[in-house]
Amino acid sequence: MKNNIVVGALIASLLAFVVYTSTNKDAEMRKVTVVQVKKSGKVKKTVSSTDKEPNVNSIEYDNQVKSSKGSDKQLVKAIKKAMGQDVSYQVAAYDLNKSSHFAEVTNTKSGQDSQKIFYLYLLLALYAQEKSGKIGASTTIKVTKADKAGTSRAIAVGISYGPSYLREQMLKGNKTAANALLRTIRTKQVNKILKQLGASQTKLTGTFSKSVVGKTTASDLAKIMVSIYQGKLVGSYNQQVLTAMTGKTKLASKAKGTIYQYADGNLEVALISNNGHNYVVSAWSSKTDDFVSLGQAVKQVMEK
Repeated sequence: MKNNIVVGALIASLLAFVVYTSTNKDAEMRKVTVVQVKKSGKVKKTVSSTDKEPNVNSIEYDNQVKSSKGSDKQLVKAIKKAMGQDVSYQVAAYDLNKSSHFAEVTNTKSGQDSQKIFYLYLLLALYAQEKSGKIGASTTIKVTKADKAGTSRAIAVGISYGPSYLREQMLKGNKTAANALLRTIRTKQVNKILKQLGASQTKLTGTFSKSVVGKTTASDLAKIMVSIYQGKLVGSYNQQVLTAMTGKTKLASKAKGTIYQYADGNLEVALISNNGHNYVVSAWSSKTDDFVSLGQAVKQVMEK
């Protein structure tokens, strides 16, 4: 009996030793990854690892959020609080009664893809051509095969249409109509007009048949809305541009008064007039979840 106990103890000890040795060997074979990161989010030093390194350069840090010179501190604070630190975003808010009361807050300056917003921009260029007399009621635009985009039967290749009909169809989302107008007005002219309205980071680069028509920013979109409100460039046509701004936005979902709003995916803009308070708020974000609270935050500052 005693011998059996001794033998059992020896076997248990032997098994424990084998497990210990195996564990230590595995631990020695493992490689440890150490990533040192600067505050700017750039990798300073990386030790090799069998695991894939995290893409730290894609992380947006709070210290990357910037506001433009002259931005109202209260507005900046309200915007930062509403947008948080978990998304990439651009926000611009302008008081239309007081030009010095504004804020531009961003953690990315990149131009954003848009199509519907460029319908609006093309509309401005069209009205500018009408105002200058280059396009009128007697103008006809023949739709070409190159203009054709999509399957809509409202516009046919080889048929000539007036600019007003093409404009109406474009605002309904007809890409063929938009292409015909763009070909007539020309890309260079559209970009020139956008610059005259203060859009320095916006550029139309393709047709409406392309996946990317052009890029714009929340700041440029807001500046163009300010110019429209002030009657610049197209004068009496400005009201027609505002009237074309239909649809719903999260930014203005809690606003009251007269509201002109337009949205294209993650890019939204609203021009709001309520009890003598007139202002524009425009925003782009990688997620629009915070746009309702953002609109409320801007409203509280602008309408106080």
